[in-house]
Amino acid sequence: MTITLDGLVRNPTAGQKAGIPVSTKADLATGAFDLANTSIGKQTDATSVQLSPYGQVKSSFVEVQSAGRTLSTPAKISTAEDATKALQTFTDAFNSATRIINASQSLSNNSQVNSASSNLKKIVSGSSNSADLRAIGVSVNQDGTVSVNSTALQSAVQANPSSVQDTFVKIGSQAVQITQQELMGPNGNGTANLRTKNQGSKATGQQKINSNSSSFAPRQSQALSNSASEAIAAYTWMVSR
Repeated sequence: MTITLDGLVRNPTAGQKAGIPVSTKADLATGAFDLANTSIGKQTDATSVQLSPYGQVKSSFVEVQSAGRTLSTPAKISTAEDATKALQTFTDAFNSATRIINASQSLSNNSQVNSASSNLKKIVSGSSNSADLRAIGVSVNQDGTVSVNSTALQSAVQANPSSVQDTFVKIGSQAVQITQQELMGPNGNGTANLRTKNQGSKATGQQKINSNSSSFAPRQSQALSNSASEAIAAYTWMVSR
């Protein structure tokens, strides 16, 4: 027996069990698209889960590396406002990576995550780095994150801008070097690989949405069994393509 949209509207059991409240053709179409989009969203969100736990750490290191490059490039920081923005961007990225590491370590003992944690801490630890950061208003918190005292930073910039610049270059360069070690993949291009994967996941999701939109109409008349279980399976197949 061939079941069309009309048939499913007259006998809505399968659609309702599949999570689609069916009373009209419009309800059926809208419900199918909603299920498809929900499925795509879950697949896209699952990217970060697929990267867990070490992959999430590496992904966060991409931002630390980018912020470190800016911090270590004097030509990009010419004013006190630039200095504040560059340091805040760096500390935000550093703190995000630290929190991801802390969360991963609280769930499991992963040797790669532990190694990444030790390396990340080197950027703000050690007597020399700690003293230099304190001099520009950066303090290390108990959980490993850092905080910026903007007033102290502005005072340091006004008192000795060249010293602040030296600290920026030193800390930023170390951040780039340390994160690069973690990001290097088998082809020596870990940063690009991670960005490509993240972008690819988003593109795949959009392609599936477009595919569902363009091919839903022809599929509406496909032959389905009138048993509830087979109808639900057919819906799952329809919206997952």
